Amino acid sequence: MKVIIYEKNTENFYPLTNLFPQFNLRIGMKSIAENIKYYCTKLKIDYICRDVFRFKEINPKGPAIYISGQCIITEKFDFPKEEVKFLIGSKPAGFIKYKPPFPKNLKEIDKVLKSIKKTKKLPGFILNNVWDLIKYNEPMLIHHFKMKKGKSKTHKGICIIGNKKNVYVAKNAVIHNLVCIDVSDGPVYIDKGAVIRPFTTIIGPSYIGRDTIVERAKIIKSSIGPVCRMGGEVEACIFQGYSNKYHEGFIGHSFIGEWVNLGALTTNSDIKNNYGSVKVLYGKKRIDSGVIKLGCFIGDHTKIGIGTLIPTGAVISSFVNFFGGGMMPGFISSFKWLTAEKQEDYKLEKAITTAKIVMKRRNIKMSKQYEDLIRMNYKWRNLL
Repeated sequence: MKVIIYEKNTENFYPLTNLFPQFNLRIGMKSIAENIKYYCTKLKIDYICRDVFRFKEINPKGPAIYISGQCIITEKFDFPKEEVKFLIGSKPAGFIKYKPPFPKNLKEIDKVLKSIKKTKKLPGFILNNVWDLIKYNEPMLIHHFKMKKGKSKTHKGICIIGNKKNVYVAKNAVIHNLVCIDVSDGPVYIDKGAVIRPFTTIIGPSYIGRDTIVERAKIIKSSIGPVCRMGGEVEACIFQGYSNKYHEGFIGHSFIGEWVNLGALTTNSDIKNNYGSVKVLYGKKRIDSGVIKLGCFIGDHTKIGIGTLIPTGAVISSFVNFFGGGMMPGFISSFKWLTAEKQEDYKLEKAITTAKIVMKRRNIKMSKQYEDLIRMNYKWRNLL
């Protein structure tokens, strides 16, 4: 028996799925795939995703469990002895297949989902849209904290408000004096190699990822991925990883992709003046999120200059360079170089050269496959 995690409805997670698969998106303290793996211990994990990612083609020869990348499992479950379609609520979340043919791509998976009539409920919930990642992040932070293993590093010289058992500090993380951690509403997990510098406040539930540096910041109920640089105020956000918000300014109820840089005093709105539900702009189409507090979604390798204001529910795609300050548009497609008054295409070779420099600063060399993926995204830049 093996587990195959597959992408589903990736267009609902634009622009965060431009440069990596849906199941790698972060929620709580883990990626979607890591969360699924936790409940499928001792089973081999394979993946099926869009062809552009060039994952090794799989050819299952025996029983397999297929689980959607929209699926967040929250409890252990028994594997049925017969072929069934998994449901979370009334929505399909995957299936188990015992007899060939075993689907090898996304189209074949869709056919099997339609053909299996018998169903079994899975414990958890479905991520329907990109803003569901923000909606469910806080409970998933609490859920994942309960999975932690090992003993926390001793906390000395810091202020802890609430039960100290709800603070976990990895052994090689560093927390300076004059740091306040408030776990009144939920736990705080500080991962290995992280550095929390003086005059920082972290309010739980929050996760500070591997090798992330937090400098004089206020982090409220957020997930900060690996190798980020954080400052200013961050509330109810997810930072996928390798991104910088190192200066003053506010980012709230937002998802920030990889290799993003937010300039000093960059601030977003996460609530409308009339307290109505936020409408998210995709191209010329506005989608009502049904959520009152919702910020922005920023794709990979986007750079935002100092003094920028980001409107409520903004969608800013990959390889966007905004400079000159002022209010950004509510939607910007990929590979744009712009100010508040004018814009032009971001030249592909210039974008790749800059991305290589940025990644090298974090000791990561851009692979040929990743460069090819960027070039493919450039061809699709104006489709939305």
